[in-house]
Amino acid sequence: MNINGSDYMIKHKLITLFTGAGGLDWGFHHNEDYELILSNDILEPHLKTYTNNRNIPFLRLDDYSNQTNIGVCGDINDLFINQDSDVIIGGPPCQDFSVLRGSEKRAGFEVERGKLYKQFLRLVKSINPKVFVFENVPGMISSNSGLAYETIQKDFEKEGYSLIFNNVLNISHLGAPQSRKRLIIIGVKENLIRNRSELEKITEKFLNNPFLIKYPLTTLEIFEGKPLNLLQEKYEKIIKEFKHATKDIDNDIAKKWNEEYFNLSFDIVKDYFKCNNIENSNKDEFNKAMDEHIKILEILGFYLKPIDEQPFHDDSNNLPRANRNVKERMHHIPPFYNFKTVENTKWAVKGLMSNIYRRLHPLKPSPTIIAYGGGGTGGYHYLHNRQGLTNRERARLQTFPDSYLFNGTSSEVRAQIGEAVPPIASYWISKTVNEILLNLAD
Repeated sequence: MNINGSDYMIKHKLITLFTGAGGLDWGFHHNEDYELILSNDILEPHLKTYTNNRNIPFLRLDDYSNQTNIGVCGDINDLFINQDSDVIIGGPPCQDFSVLRGSEKRAGFEVERGKLYKQFLRLVKSINPKVFVFENVPGMISSNSGLAYETIQKDFEKEGYSLIFNNVLNISHLGAPQSRKRLIIIGVKENLIRNRSELEKITEKFLNNPFLIKYPLTTLEIFEGKPLNLLQEKYEKIIKEFKHATKDIDNDIAKKWNEEYFNLSFDIVKDYFKCNNIENSNKDEFNKAMDEHIKILEILGFYLKPIDEQPFHDDSNNLPRANRNVKERMHHIPPFYNFKTVENTKWAVKGLMSNIYRRLHPLKPSPTIIAYGGGGTGGYHYLHNRQGLTNRERARLQTFPDSYLFNGTSSEVRAQIGEAVPPIASYWISKTVNEILLNLAD
């Protein structure tokens, strides 16, 4: 559109629900194609993180009366919006769909939190956006023998939406240095679709990067701000510290590490290929993949900015309090191994999840960053002399920019980070939605 001789772009109106700290929102604001109407969350520390970073007003639900560009704190059951929006995005709390809870605890629709998606549906129905983005855990698909997932799809379709994208994404395939799977549903108003296949091509363009799928970004790259091919010396120093990690431990896991260490080449590229099961590679393809890694680091503002050299004016990068028993235990746990390494020793612990006392590997994506819990669930650094991760390190693994500051106590900040959709996923989802909107009928 041209107004008074200058280019003027009309931005898409955006409403965000179950906003949390703003991970799913980040790309929509970063790409500057959207105008925020409102965001909503019931948790004050989470929403204040969002409003502080967006520099917008924080309102209680009782004070909300159709203002725009605000964060509204309150129960979504009591939220009524009398404003138009082109896009609604959100991910209802997912604890009751999560596979981490175990099949006997995954009640899904049988509990109130599992029904919060209906509030998302209610607002989609009343506002009638052109596009919605619904995000949740993959466990939703199998919850209640698939009934929850089937019901959700039918409910959206009943309201006139075609589910253009409806898949589980491993967020590492979008550039996060973390193995984290999320169900992403992008619904588009059926009567606005001119060519469904064109819209599906758009989702393929932005949500399927073959270089990132085959060559995932690593924890070493995200902490150092450089691609693999510039980190040989750093890698070699890190990995050689673990030569004797399992010395004098007599179990199968320890023996496995000893064999793995013996077979390392100590060449960062060769070992990266091996531990990520990368085959049929060539120099040109690898160089293109490294260009993609640099692109991700630049988007997030991490390029050539090692985390340990950045000034943080809060306590988010302070090291967790040292624990002698944990320190001794972690001394014997090599990269990407967990509590099972020290079975039948004095450092042994019981655990059900593989993430218990799991150490990062410098050349792999991190395991899923977990929001809550003690007992070794917080994640452990790939450096041999380090224990737990700082919240800022968790934030980098989740791809929050270093400038994104968090509100609340240390445990509240950990929860905000762990519950969030990684912002790099939001970046590509927002580009997908923007291009879809540009290809809809008027």
